[in-house]
Amino acid sequence: MRVVAKNIITGIVYLLVLPTGLAARLCHLLFDSRCVFDFFAQLHAFAPGLPGRYARRAYYNQTLARSPMDVDFAFGSLVTKIRTTFGHRVYVGLYSSVGLAHVGDDTVLANYVSILSGSHQHNFENPDQPIFSLVDEFAEVHIGTGCFIGEKATVMADVGDKTIVGAGTMVVRDIPDYEVAVGNPARVVKHRR
Repeated sequence: MRVVAKNIITGIVYLLVLPTGLAARLCHLLFDSRCVFDFFAQLHAFAPGLPGRYARRAYYNQTLARSPMDVDFAFGSLVTKIRTTFGHRVYVGLYSSVGLAHVGDDTVLANYVSILSGSHQHNFENPDQPIFSLVDEFAEVHIGTGCFIGEKATVMADVGDKTIVGAGTMVVRDIPDYEVAVGNPARVVKHRR
């Protein structure tokens, strides 16, 4: 009975969110603009309680390149790039921000985690030009399957499968599979095998 009730609530919320998801998707496809996507992503980020969780799940399922309905987005969590993909059973913690990324199955992003769109996303090549006139370069960051990214970690490079990134860690270089990394910049302190 509980599963049936959950599925009914999920379906109702999905339909309620559908106009925002369609508007964001159409605006992106027709005009290559993400302003509608950003607006509704930010709006849904602060929807409280369980209805908010269902709303974020439905919205990202409708708009992102891939986001299954079993991904859990906590209050204040935000995805900033529409081409981002998530695997199954991913948890995105409170106030976490995910840029252009591929996050593998069964991965946990703790609270206040930042997944940036690569380590060179801002272009500062020409000091004579205003910063806002320079073209940004976004790169997809890959987070493997079964990873744990600790609270307040910042990730700018790829993280391998089954890897643990400690709280407050700054990942600036790729970390291989089955490692434990901590520090700023991140350094491997333990092999998990």
